[in-house]
Amino acid sequence: QYGQFGMRHQIVGMVPLKPETEFPQTRGMQRHFILHVGPTNCGKTYHALERLKEASCGVYLGPLRLLALEIYEKMKDAGIACTMLTGEECIPEENSRITSSTIEMLDMEQHYDIAVIDEAQMIADRDRGHSWTRAILGVKADEIHICMSPAAEEVVTHLIALCEDTFEVRHYERKTALVCEQEAFVFPDDVTEGDALITFTKRAVLDIAGRLEREGIRASVIYGSLPPEIRRRQIRLFLSHETKVVVSTDAIGMGLNLPVRRIVFIQTEKYDGISTRPLNIPEIRQIAGRAGRFGMYDTGYVNAMGEDARNYIAKRFDQPEPVIKKVSLGFPHVLLDMDEPLNAILKIWKSVEPSAPFEKISIDEILFLYDKAYKARKEIDGFEDKHTLYRMLTCSIDIKNRDIVDLWLYYCKTYTADVSLHFPSLIMCNDKGLMRYETFYKMLDLYHQFSTRMGKISDSERLNREREKTEDTIMKLLAKDKKDYIRTCKYCGVTLPVGYPFRVCEKCYGHSPYKKI
Repeated sequence: QYGQFGMRHQIVGMVPLKPETEFPQTRGMQRHFILHVGPTNCGKTYHALERLKEASCGVYLGPLRLLALEIYEKMKDAGIACTMLTGEECIPEENSRITSSTIEMLDMEQHYDIAVIDEAQMIADRDRGHSWTRAILGVKADEIHICMSPAAEEVVTHLIALCEDTFEVRHYERKTALVCEQEAFVFPDDVTEGDALITFTKRAVLDIAGRLEREGIRASVIYGSLPPEIRRRQIRLFLSHETKVVVSTDAIGMGLNLPVRRIVFIQTEKYDGISTRPLNIPEIRQIAGRAGRFGMYDTGYVNAMGEDARNYIAKRFDQPEPVIKKVSLGFPHVLLDMDEPLNAILKIWKSVEPSAPFEKISIDEILFLYDKAYKARKEIDGFEDKHTLYRMLTCSIDIKNRDIVDLWLYYCKTYTADVSLHFPSLIMCNDKGLMRYETFYKMLDLYHQFSTRMGKISDSERLNREREKTEDTIMKLLAKDKKDYIRTCKYCGVTLPVGYPFRVCEKCYGHSPYKKI
């Protein structure tokens, strides 16, 4: 009890009471913020990027590798030398004056004349929001453009006020009308070219795409575990009208520029990692707002499958988002110098309440990986060095994928054995079909990420070759007969209704020996 009290007291003493004081060099600057505030499809990011093009040393910081790639290509198209930097790859450019990056890769030591921070409403995200907080408080830039939904304006201006920097706010209105259709959507009868059908699991995306192909409608698919390059290729098929429809998870909602005429919610509930719940207003607005691409359509349309779902969306798609009151705060690295075990430090740090509006990030994934590493601690060189251990534990990996976690642990045990890590192979993947290649792609990402974090030499030529081969295989598998992915009853094989939540049809369920009396 005393030990915990002592640790708690030490942590409180070491962590700055005011998070903004963690960046003393930045506090010595006089930064100016321009806030671009508005809904989707209003041109806020466009205006920030136009200014970024004038930078002699500038940075774009966004939430997705795919967005970083899009901005990188826009800069190149404008004749501006640009480097792309994400956790998975770096595409360097000689004499580049712009870096297009995922927000986690921000170089806190570099001085920029102009920085753009995109999708800043993600500052409240319990897993990644701390990267936006860190960027706003600590980026060394003279002029900083922040793009965000109106819900984040209050909390972002509060952070800027804490830093005693200056700011101005520019408000934008949506450029195209957004209308909810009166009649509920019927699948597949009402599908038309330019639709994006939204569901919330990979299984459901492939199921819907398979049903569309059975009707003779080619579809592009977008979901989270699809490698970014494949998502990009699927988007290209839609842009070139080789596919008529997009079937997507909410991955479509984060700034991807697609020429979508109508968003149709096939499902209005999603599993958020804790429970299955109805979509909230920010989620509905973020996704629905992708309809009606400016310059292509005068109006965007929104609908949902079934009358109840349509009514649910109709009541919320144009409601104001609740104002964000919390911002996420990351783990301060200064605590790694304490003598206590890392898991104890993490847990006690998490229990210390910060001042409003700050809220600690979720450390569940770090603690999960800590437990894995702790069981193998005698085989891990550097387990006692908390800085080394923390670099391992904060690798961005899919902890729900056992093969990925096993490879991560193998790297923890063997990274000191040679100048390079063991290159992953397909035989390490226990999945079958499409999932096998998606898992292998994640292994290639982990190989690159772990090599970079631990200072190992990576075989970049082989890595690029294997990525390209895997991307081609995934594209071939997606181009094959998607009818194989249509969900059927596990007992009788009958096709299940669209959006049906169970694996057994009602008829078989009635005769099932597992049916509850």
